[in-house]
Amino acid sequence: MSAVYKRELRAYMNNVYGWLFMAILLLAVGFMMFLDNLRSGYPYFEYALSDSQYALLLLIPILCMRSMAEDKRNKTDMFYLSLPMKTSSVVLGKYFAMLTIYAIPCAVLCLYPLVLSAFGTLNYATAYVSILFYLLMGAALIAVCQFLSSLTDNLVIAAVLGVLATALLLFSPLLASFLPVTALVSFVCFVVLALLLAGVAFLTTHNLNVTAITGAAAVVPLSVVYILARDSFKGLFPALVEFLSPFMHVSTFCQYGTFSIQSVVLLLSYPVLFVFLTVQSADKKRWD
Repeated sequence: MSAVYKRELRAYMNNVYGWLFMAILLLAVGFMMFLDNLRSGYPYFEYALSDSQYALLLLIPILCMRSMAEDKRNKTDMFYLSLPMKTSSVVLGKYFAMLTIYAIPCAVLCLYPLVLSAFGTLNYATAYVSILFYLLMGAALIAVCQFLSSLTDNLVIAAVLGVLATALLLFSPLLASFLPVTALVSFVCFVVLALLLAGVAFLTTHNLNVTAITGAAAVVPLSVVYILARDSFKGLFPALVEFLSPFMHVSTFCQYGTFSIQSVVLLLSYPVLFVFLTVQSADKKRWD
């Protein structure tokens, strides 16, 4: 894994690609700090972080678009698969290289509260915990976009899929708030989500049996629970969508200072789940 990590990190640092990402991210946060803190006079650095989340909508997908897709396009993925190295080591090496590129500007952001302290009093604990949440959210989005990159050999398609997925995670709580809170609507939405998961299983494995089992394992229990306890579905889907959005958890802390262990666990679960899916997607070609 370390060899892949060093190779990928060197590739980002030896050209303008990685440096441009870090510069734009710091510029976005710095601009929001100027608007929210210096010009408006709010002594809350976390406001600037919350407002700068929109920059990640484009930055993260562009950072991750080449992670797996470029190897598939150039056929260098076959080189990795021929080595006496686990697929998980390759995927994790690439993931941690991208996470390092994201973590460097996050480390620089730790200086921003110190700069603001020269203009007034601020809560250091809230400011630095918000930076931690910002880092965890980036780790989650990088894992999602890396998985999407593993599904195609086209960099543009990988970037577009990443932008769409990130936008969905960002705006899904708002969209879900327009849904009726009836039990039937929630049940139908869960069934559609189950079918989408089955579709992901097919894209990952190209195995119809696995796809059918995944879909049935999700739809059948949902149907049984709906029949036996229909009222439990009322408003359940909008509430779940809001809970699953990493942006919502970061915004909740940054705007209200509400710390929750559940938020940390959720943000950490994204890398675990999507790195696993990326490994399965990449491993499929080894066995093919």
